[in-house]
Amino acid sequence: MAQFDPRRQPLRFAPHLLTACAAVAVAGLIWKVYAPAHAAAPAVDLPPLDPAAVSALEAKAFAVAETRPGLAPPENVEVKVRPGESIEQAVRRVGVSPDDAAAAAGALARALGGAPVRAFDAAVARPREGRGGSARLIGLTLRTGPATTLTVSRSFDGAMKLRELEEEVTSEIKVAHGLVNDSLRESATAVGATPVVVNRFVKLYAHKLDFNRDVKSGDRFTMVFERDVTESGRTIKIGDLMYAEIEARGKPSRLYRFERNGKAEYFDETGKNIRGFLLRTPVDGARMSSGFGMRRHPILGYAKMHQGIDFAAGSGTPILAAGDGVVIEARRWGGYGNWVRIRHSGGWETGYAHLSRYGKGIKAGQRVSQGQVIGYVGSTGRSTGPHLHHEVWFKGKRVNPKGAKVPQGTILTGGELVAFKAQKAKIDALVRKGVQETHMASADKAGLRDAG
Repeated sequence: MAQFDPRRQPLRFAPHLLTACAAVAVAGLIWKVYAPAHAAAPAVDLPPLDPAAVSALEAKAFAVAETRPGLAPPENVEVKVRPGESIEQAVRRVGVSPDDAAAAAGALARALGGAPVRAFDAAVARPREGRGGSARLIGLTLRTGPATTLTVSRSFDGAMKLRELEEEVTSEIKVAHGLVNDSLRESATAVGATPVVVNRFVKLYAHKLDFNRDVKSGDRFTMVFERDVTESGRTIKIGDLMYAEIEARGKPSRLYRFERNGKAEYFDETGKNIRGFLLRTPVDGARMSSGFGMRRHPILGYAKMHQGIDFAAGSGTPILAAGDGVVIEARRWGGYGNWVRIRHSGGWETGYAHLSRYGKGIKAGQRVSQGQVIGYVGSTGRSTGPHLHHEVWFKGKRVNPKGAKVPQGTILTGGELVAFKAQKAKIDALVRKGVQETHMASADKAGLRDAG
């Protein structure tokens, strides 16, 4: 048996071997850091991140950091604060712990200084199916202005971090161009138009088009409007609708905004004012359910002259004045129910029946302008359901609104026509550029789909 000598240290190969390997690893790391320039990978200059990109990266980092075993990926929940409810109580309704709710709500309340909160977004990670417990609060987001957002996010050490992001706002001219796909409103929104812009567009053509019958899938449209937009691409303010185009019934109609005598009006390509004397459809988006002429009365049961046109629309839908004029009747009138009658120039009058209620300030003697809301669709009087009964009178006699030959708009001449043509040329250039960019973007998307 070998004798043990305390003066001699026994050989241990494993520790020496590990030390040697560590030294080699450190040497390799030092070589990578301090290697000659020719041995290093070429440097790449990256552009600085904008505030929106920084915010997105931070949000992603927080989300990744908050991933815990047993919790699902974070989700965003819109929370509406109920009457008499505190922010903390609203936060707790999404299922987070009382401590998380108190910490986040307290930070948010201090920043707001007592200002009321109606709604906010909460990012939460909920327990996976089959696991109990509270959801983990990742953060809260509250929009405090058109371009400002206040957030409370959980930092890496678990504390709640309060910060405010303000996006840069720029003014631009937007060209929204596309094809109608079932719904004009949905199709226009998909290419950048807002509901406000679409409503102006529809109202502009109300005197000559029935959008439910005249506009079909595949028809082209273009809307050019001014807007203020944030860095993230969100429209926060809408300016003037500068140009409108719709291809309906196989024929394009182009309208240009032009100011004359301090008032904005719309003209066709020749300089003719397209604003008809009377609107063809006094209810936006309504469907004509009954025409002018003899018909079997749905309630009385016998043939009776129908001396107007019926438009089917939901109860409460706004009714617009067909033209400029003065209200001569705003009262209950037998089977017509709530009734409004407007006198226009040149011996023309229009009537509106079965209203659920009158528009603000509408009474006899009140002057109204074309497109002004005078009432709301209802079913008062002798009616089987919500609709508008619309009549047109000329020199005291009822006439068919669809066939009535009402006066046409004015035509620009002289210096006004010259100024109009100059403005038209600028708008046409914007439209060509915008349509081209839209086609290129569509081609790029198609190429990406094919590549995928």
